[in-house]
Amino acid sequence: MNNSVRSTHVPRKYLARSVAAGAALTLALSVSACGGSAESSGTASCTPEHEFSTVNEGQLTVSTYEFPPHTMLKDSGLGGIEGELLTEIAKRECLTLVVDSAGGAAAAIPSVQTGRSDLAAGDWYRTQARSQLVALSDPVYLDQGALVSIAGYQAISELDGKKIGSVVGNLWNDDLQKIFGDSFSVYQDPEAVFQDLASGRLDAVIDSVAATTHRFESAPVDGAKIVPLKPDSRIAVTSRPGQLNWPTAKGNPGLTQALNDQIKKLREEGFIAETLKKYDLDESASNTGEPYLL
Repeated sequence: MNNSVRSTHVPRKYLARSVAAGAALTLALSVSACGGSAESSGTASCTPEHEFSTVNEGQLTVSTYEFPPHTMLKDSGLGGIEGELLTEIAKRECLTLVVDSAGGAAAAIPSVQTGRSDLAAGDWYRTQARSQLVALSDPVYLDQGALVSIAGYQAISELDGKKIGSVVGNLWNDDLQKIFGDSFSVYQDPEAVFQDLASGRLDAVIDSVAATTHRFESAPVDGAKIVPLKPDSRIAVTSRPGQLNWPTAKGNPGLTQALNDQIKKLREEGFIAETLKKYDLDESASNTGEPYLL
């Protein structure tokens, strides 16, 4: 979820944290869905809001991995912010939501490309590189960056002379390296970077609001404050945060359009904002603005 753009195959920030490929873990979530087929419907009264094809009739197959609070694998299906939104969409389209987590993060986009799944979830940004491989939906919500510190720093401009850390693959890493040089360190995993913040070896960590908020629920850093990144002309992504979307196959425009229509509807209904709030994120992240590519 990188540098000036995220990797084509590994999401957002954590390029080194792709979930290891292994045996397929496929979980079906019954969402009181109906319509698609006799097996998934349970009733003939459900009328889907759109017509489009899916990999398996009556099912909406999502390739994803564990990346809370965006996606959270459960015995009963898919949780997290995206999981709840996609469950609602599947219900409105009379489909059963099916989770394919085989291969983890690294396999999510290829699964869409090869027709094994209908869409990918897990904090996937709208990027130029990714748009060459798959169709991108309209943005669902923003993945806002965060300045995390015990001192309560409010802006990157306050970090001169400070020790700063980030995790490999983050969009802002190259710019921060140019600005702070040897004072900026890139870590292979978030556990290590936040341990150094807690111990005082770092003065600040640059991460995402969503990931840090969720992390602090179970592993807080005493006294640490999470401040959304303010625009800084030296760091492009601070004025254009990642727009999370759901990649689909280029050959299925009907599904992409249906997702776009549902995203718009869920935003207008306040459903996206309420779901963000449920996971302790700022509701303003639902106001994505016009779609753009990083």
